[in-house]
Amino acid sequence: MRHLVSIQDSIKDILLTPLGSRVMRPEYGSRLFELVDRKVDDEFRADLACYVIEAVQKWEKRVKIDEVRLISLDGHILKFKIVFTDGNEMEISNA
Repeated sequence: MRHLVSIQDSIKDILLTPLGSRVMRPEYGSRLFELVDRKVDDEFRADLACYVIEAVQKWEKRVKIDEVRLISLDGHILKFKIVFTDGNEMEISNA
């Protein structure tokens, strides 16, 4: 279980770090922050999945993502679930 927690911590750090915000690693992070003020529609859901998958695939090689599901976007609070190919799941929120 400790291994899974460290992977989850890593994924949260990757996804909640805005791309370009780290001076020494400008490629580190994700584009999720770009979604906060957008209308939730099919394009939003597609971009959410794309941004999550591209960032996690680049920086966290220990997992493979099967699906990204939007839970809610309330104000500026984004919540979503990641389903991994091994059946594990995790929820992420920028709150």
